Amino acid sequence: MGASVPAAIRRQPVAGVVIIGNEVLSLKVHDLNTPAVLHSLNEAGVRVGEVAIIEDADTRIAQVVADFSRRFDFVITTGGVGPTHDDCTWKAVAQAFCVPMVENPLVLAKMQRRLGRELTVEQRRMAWLPEGTELDESEGKWPLLRKANVYVLPGVPALVKSRLPQICLRWSSRRPELAITFWKSDEFDVVPAIDAVVAEFGDLEIGSYPIFDDPDHRLRLTFEGWDKSRVESAVAAATQHMGADQLVRVLWRPLPAGGPQ
Repeated sequence: MGASVPAAIRRQPVAGVVIIGNEVLSLKVHDLNTPAVLHSLNEAGVRVGEVAIIEDADTRIAQVVADFSRRFDFVITTGGVGPTHDDCTWKAVAQAFCVPMVENPLVLAKMQRRLGRELTVEQRRMAWLPEGTELDESEGKWPLLRKANVYVLPGVPALVKSRLPQICLRWSSRRPELAITFWKSDEFDVVPAIDAVVAEFGDLEIGSYPIFDDPDHRLRLTFEGWDKSRVESAVAAATQHMGADQLVRVLWRPLPAGGPQ
């Protein structure tokens, strides 16, 4: 069973994530950016509404960015922002917002200061951005750039990780209470019990995840909500329905490093 998501849980900011690059889809590079972005946003109390992994195709990137920008509080894209032939993300963002590409003098000046010389025609391509792009003047190898509610990051994992704290600081939010429960029961045998808890606690986000490769437990149930006492009541109700002898343990956020064990 998947997770039921009530409207109340969406008091958190909701982000869309767009991972761009043929090399990611073809496994020429290992995708380190998706887990890094998801981890950082989760730690900051930001929900992720959707992740798209798409090829270097400006029309498709523009469609996804425009869609995500409308549906989510903010968007993070990674990849496709260099000066070479396959770097088309900025062009696509301009298409998404129906604005022209212009040379950004602030970015151009920052690049020139960093290199200590005039830029070549090819290098100046990096300063061509959608009209209205905003520049964060923080230190680093590359500035944090944003068009409207879309943060456009390079694909290099080290540069992505260096910019995530700035984004998370802007959008950080209180996280809901989370309890992860571990059970000996097989999910297939306890669906009526799960349904009963879901019916009683419709204000919580409840997820059910069967486990097939762990000798310790065969099912994980998660309970998430803004009121800890309400989450505790849901755990107690699940224990009553499924049997205390079936409960292995309960983990509360914050979780141990590496996730639930």
